[in-house]
Amino acid sequence: LGHAILQKAEELNLPLLKLLNSRTYPGSGLSGELEGLPEIIRVGTPEWLEKEGVKLNSDTQSFLKKASHKSQSIVAVGEGEEFLGLILIDDKLRPDVDIALKKLRNQGLNLSILSGDRQEAVQRIGNLLNFHPKQLGWQLLPDQKLKKLQILQSNGHVAMVGDGINDAPALAASDLGIAIGTGTQIAQDSADLILLGERLEGLPEALLLAQKTMDKVKQNLAWAFGYNMIALPIAAGVLLPQFGILLSPPIAALLMALSSITVVLNALSLKTT
Repeated sequence: LGHAILQKAEELNLPLLKLLNSRTYPGSGLSGELEGLPEIIRVGTPEWLEKEGVKLNSDTQSFLKKASHKSQSIVAVGEGEEFLGLILIDDKLRPDVDIALKKLRNQGLNLSILSGDRQEAVQRIGNLLNFHPKQLGWQLLPDQKLKKLQILQSNGHVAMVGDGINDAPALAASDLGIAIGTGTQIAQDSADLILLGERLEGLPEALLLAQKTMDKVKQNLAWAFGYNMIALPIAAGVLLPQFGILLSPPIAALLMALSSITVVLNALSLKTT
């Protein structure tokens, strides 16, 4: 949301005031002092601003009731106790989101959306992306996201994808935390995997590569153990008394080299998958 507001401010050529200090309230908003302004500026949910003493007039209250039925994120702005205005933000789907979700579902993954946005916005996005209502969560604070994730973990391993401050606790607690490269630094620090850029298609590709890598590791272990279980007894002379077969040191060295080459070639075959 903050990134969207900054982009709009740049489009309108609005000057940005120097920030003296700020404080974040997870799931609610943030406050801070700006150079040249005597009062504290607050930006966040309308409900939070009211709790902080910002007075919303009757016209604003009426507008909020009408806007609550729309699928937009609402950000309120206040200076001290004075209400300054509302910013309505539409969620725009990434162009590659359909392809990425299709690939993830084809991999047999059960997907859910855990969001701090309003119910209407989350349900609209869920409908567009073919999510079942039970797979949606809205207006979740960071600790509520964490509890939802822990419930999911009771049924198996869970990966979490996020890019914001509110996602950090869930990213850290998940079995696999995945951060978007363009997200906040704290989200990236809390994650196990960072997707460079904004390509969501990189997510199913990364998971598929990880799965194929583990398959190669298992294949190479099976080959190495199998080779040693067969070659070592022969080299020790198990077949010598009955069949007269014994591996000479040069042949044993050649087989060891061939084993290593086979393992390396099998690993390099990942490039062709």
